[in-house]
Amino acid sequence: MSRRGITLLTAAALALVLGVLAAVLPVPYVILVPGPPTDTLGAVPGGTAPVIKVDGAQSYDTGGHLYLTTVGVQPGPCDAHPSLWEAMRAWFDPHDAVEPHQVICPPDQSSQSVQAQNADEMSQSQRDAMTAALLYLGYKPVTREVILASVSPSAPSAKVLQARDVVVAVDGKPVHSPDELRALVSAATVGGPITVAVKRGGKTLVLHTTVTSDPTTHRPLLGVQLDQNATFAKVHVKIGIDPNDVGGPSAGLMFTLGIIDKLTPGGLTGGKTIAGTGTIDGFGQVGPIGGIQQKIAAITGYGPAGMPPVHASYFLAPASECADAKAAAPSSLVVIRVDTLATAVAALKSIEAGRTDYPRC
Repeated sequence: MSRRGITLLTAAALALVLGVLAAVLPVPYVILVPGPPTDTLGAVPGGTAPVIKVDGAQSYDTGGHLYLTTVGVQPGPCDAHPSLWEAMRAWFDPHDAVEPHQVICPPDQSSQSVQAQNADEMSQSQRDAMTAALLYLGYKPVTREVILASVSPSAPSAKVLQARDVVVAVDGKPVHSPDELRALVSAATVGGPITVAVKRGGKTLVLHTTVTSDPTTHRPLLGVQLDQNATFAKVHVKIGIDPNDVGGPSAGLMFTLGIIDKLTPGGLTGGKTIAGTGTIDGFGQVGPIGGIQQKIAAITGYGPAGMPPVHASYFLAPASECADAKAAAPSSLVVIRVDTLATAVAALKSIEAGRTDYPRC
């Protein structure tokens, strides 16, 4: 065989080996893809039960659609990895994203613990949606709990307090509202001791920590972000999405708007198809999410295979995600900037009335 023939044969063999390796060689990444959207005014996917059901209060027929959007993760479990070829294909797909494996699956957590955390976040987002919606509509709560949304890792309180703790008292004085908690912490001495009683796992714990201070104002701080849960005497909201099927907190805003639409005569959408994303807390503050590009792709004709296309006209995006949302959206999609529940409802009312006086990204 000639030298040229040997060279070509060797090159072909190497290409074959590299192709096989690319197809099977796992890489430490995950692939984010457009996930299935769900109409919060419609039925649970694959069933007939409504996504949102309200008992104990007058509810109304709704028109149009309010889609929550999701992100799919491939290959799925934390102990699985995409091949080099799959990662390369996704890298060049404008609707997918390739992220380091630890972004979705921290190295110190199992697949089961990640799934459990996602389910817990979804459950909390549903509770926050109910609280935010009913308080916005003026329903009077029977009980209201102050809970810790997060604890700053650098604060002394991080040694004893945990996210989702329910604050019962500070320095022996009962806490019924966020304002009461802030007032009690403000009365403490920076660097001095403070006692916080919390409910955690069905038990009441009395915890001791130290007051820190705001680096700018130097006022006393506990180093926590607050949230609230509320219960109501008659009205009851049931959200039919299983947290084990759709995890994470990013559906909170669309759940909240769906609840409000069910309890509001005349509807909010004006018969239009509206999608969106965003976390929400019990105070109605809209927070950031991940995968905005994939969520927009899912409702502009690039959703999962086998699902009917959702062609939304408007997309509600958290203010912090506006730049990425605008870059990902086609010109036919109006992207609306929202930072609070009130902003989102006002935008929907403007759309329903045929106006355009809403904040855009």
